[in-house]
Amino acid sequence: MDALGGMLRALDTTHVCRCVYDREDLAWTASAFGCYFLFAYDQRFWQPDTGFQVDAFMEEMRQRFGGVETVILWPAYPRLGVDDRNQFDFFRDMPGGLEGLKEVCRKFHEHGVRVQIPWLPWDTGTRREGRPDEDVLSELVAQLEADGLFLDTLTGAAPALRQTIDAKRAGVALVPELGPPVRQLSLCNLSWAQWAQDPTPPGMPLLKWIEPRHLHYFTRRWEDSHRDEIETAFFNGTGLLLWENIFGTHNPVSPADALLWKRCAAILRAYPEVFVSNLWDPFYPTLHDEVSIHRWPGAPTTLFTLRNLGDPIVHGPLLRWHFPENSRPDDMEIHDLWHGREIRWEMTVFGMVQVWGDLDRVGCIAVTFGEDPQIEECLHAQAALAALAETPPDPPVFPALKQAEATESMNGAAEGMARITGGAQRMRLHHLRRECGCYPDPGADDGRKPYFTRGTPHDEILEHDYTVTVPDFFIDEAQVSNAEFDRFLKASGYQPEHQENFLRHWPDGVMPPEIADLPVVYVDLDDARAYARWAGKRLPNEAEWQRAAQGDDGLLWPWGNDFDPAKCASAASGPLPVRSLPEGRGPNGLYHTCGNVWEWTESEYDDGHTRFCIIRGGSWYRPSGSGWYVPGGPQPLNTHTKFLLLWPGLDRCATIGFRCVKDATS
Repeated sequence: MDALGGMLRALDTTHVCRCVYDREDLAWTASAFGCYFLFAYDQRFWQPDTGFQVDAFMEEMRQRFGGVETVILWPAYPRLGVDDRNQFDFFRDMPGGLEGLKEVCRKFHEHGVRVQIPWLPWDTGTRREGRPDEDVLSELVAQLEADGLFLDTLTGAAPALRQTIDAKRAGVALVPELGPPVRQLSLCNLSWAQWAQDPTPPGMPLLKWIEPRHLHYFTRRWEDSHRDEIETAFFNGTGLLLWENIFGTHNPVSPADALLWKRCAAILRAYPEVFVSNLWDPFYPTLHDEVSIHRWPGAPTTLFTLRNLGDPIVHGPLLRWHFPENSRPDDMEIHDLWHGREIRWEMTVFGMVQVWGDLDRVGCIAVTFGEDPQIEECLHAQAALAALAETPPDPPVFPALKQAEATESMNGAAEGMARITGGAQRMRLHHLRRECGCYPDPGADDGRKPYFTRGTPHDEILEHDYTVTVPDFFIDEAQVSNAEFDRFLKASGYQPEHQENFLRHWPDGVMPPEIADLPVVYVDLDDARAYARWAGKRLPNEAEWQRAAQGDDGLLWPWGNDFDPAKCASAASGPLPVRSLPEGRGPNGLYHTCGNVWEWTESEYDDGHTRFCIIRGGSWYRPSGSGWYVPGGPQPLNTHTKFLLLWPGLDRCATIGFRCVKDATS
């Protein structure tokens, strides 16, 4: 390790352009140690009844992690692709629109927290803006008063993006997701260190060494324990990305890991100027092969961060260095900053200072010459944190299905409805695992449930196989049409509380006659439920939808096991009348159970953090150009899609409609 330290110190980096680090408007990035991935669908951020929860969220961050310096506000993926809305439309359709989000950003600013928003460069298959993404992004950043642009799937930025953003708003950091090359130091102040595996002995982030003001965010989103990346981040004087709601799956940071980061971050925040100094002395000589040390010179306090990969050291020698010439031992104080206490040290006959103490996995020693006004406060805070007992983790919480309302049973024929005989319905579902995960099979034990709920590995096939009992019921032969929904509105006077995007395809709220027979869309789950109640019906649960669409033969498509594009709606046709293509009907006579429009089902789930429901059947719309979109087009009957719920303005889509069911007398 001494040799590595020498090599790093000899590295010539004078050719590197450091202009973005010398800018006063971007100076905040060097000490933005804690970043939180704030998924917009998380109920800690938005509650349907009370709105945005910035104050409560920030209080939780303060108590658990000691606060955060920046958040990434993420609204679009993995919902992108259900209809043609692009990533920027998702910001516009958030509660309150862009003005509402600007107030959210201002609220975070009141807490001293910077807000980043993402750019998804792969989003090229949805609605186009008619101008370059960079122009839209720069305007969006300025409108929201955002402070950073996260570059999803990218290793860096083009100079033109830096210039375009700077022209609209000062102080906006560019943050690539993937490890950027050295030349990107001239453009990007921050970057992720995602899935970075620290070798044995420890490595170090190269960009941090070349430019100490460059801050990395270490993160491993799906790990149960985050101890390793926390310790790596602290040892290297850099940052951590806290990510708990992973696109709709909750993977909480444990109380032990939260406390560990709180202790680390308190030191980083107390001495930010030390951790960004170009005097950093990496891999300082050590007394133990298993211990690595970085020296962070400062005035009046110099810090040493220690990383131990061996057995804990109890009251042993930790550190040794030459006492500086022209200094007096009486002027020097040495503290164990990790534990918040004094530490034993001695002068050797060779003019060396040797420090003794305890070291488990990480540590920090502070050496002070003169007055350091903040050392006592830092020591007291660290002692209090070190004395806290570890809290056991909460038991895992998995998505729970919301119970649906029953309807009055009926017997005999019902106009426009098919009677479905109940029984044991085997749900054999087969679909691509997406990063949002899915719901666990009923009856799965807690050890098995993460197989379903987690979004990793996101490119494998996820298999459901469970059986539920379905009573007899009636189901609409066709999807509810615009004309039928218009009759409902006129008869009931229904008006949703939130009008945003409600029947957006009806100009001024009036149904155009030419779309009367097309399926109604731009209705959310509650709008569909309201229609069903008025009609004396309800929405089908997923098993009912499956039984009615598939019949008893387990067909892949309503008409058989081979796909036939002539029997369903497609991108070429657009949505079709609800009783069109009779040749595409299934064994129970239902129209358009694949293609045309997705269908809401009564399958609302909630894990206490994210709500979602299951939509079935696919639609005519299929975005192209990226595998990150929701799979579009007609979908086979043995698959389903998890649809994240936030609020009506975002949940109403151009491609989701519904049909209804009614309970039958057995």
